[in-house]
Amino acid sequence: MDLRLIKQRAFENLGSRKAHHHRETGFIYYHGARVANLVINLRKLVLPEDNSKDEILQVAAYFHDVAKGIEPHSKYGAILSSEMLKDLCTEEEADQISEIIHCHAARKKREYNDYEMLLQDADLLDHFGTIELWMNFNYYAIEDKDMNSSIDYYRTEFIDMAAKNRSLLNFEISKKIFDEKLEFVYDVVKRMEIENRGDIVDI
Repeated sequence: MDLRLIKQRAFENLGSRKAHHHRETGFIYYHGARVANLVINLRKLVLPEDNSKDEILQVAAYFHDVAKGIEPHSKYGAILSSEMLKDLCTEEEADQISEIIHCHAARKKREYNDYEMLLQDADLLDHFGTIELWMNFNYYAIEDKDMNSSIDYYRTEFIDMAAKNRSLLNFEISKKIFDEKLEFVYDVVKRMEIENRGDIVDI
């Protein structure tokens, strides 16, 4: 497979798309590009000796949300990706990519192989840390809400949402990465609270 051409096709099809109106234009593409890197970094930690599916994982990552907005998007994404990639990869490669995409949002429906679980975890992890903060700020800005509303969210419903998502992760290392991201988010929220009151951090 020529990853350069595949990335180009991903951008052509997803670069102007929005997941919904609270996301920036191109979010589906940029999310896929981040997940394509993240899934390989995660694979190196989970399966350090096995790079045999790296290209398959990267392509699946770029296209895993191609059907976002048509639910179940993992099912329809598997179909759409096969059609979009048929001239850029072999039938066997397309089948593997399609199956990983089909499983990426299924969660706990059956037993998954390591590669399917790697994309599941990489996809979920990308929604936390700085990206989660970025999405949160976008949301409250678009909704014309103040900083207090964002802080209240992190102190209430975000806690249960984060715990639920952590429970969906497959690998222990994914949970450690998640916990580090969560700690960073709460550090930022703490700083938001301080500065939103007009207080000064101890120096």
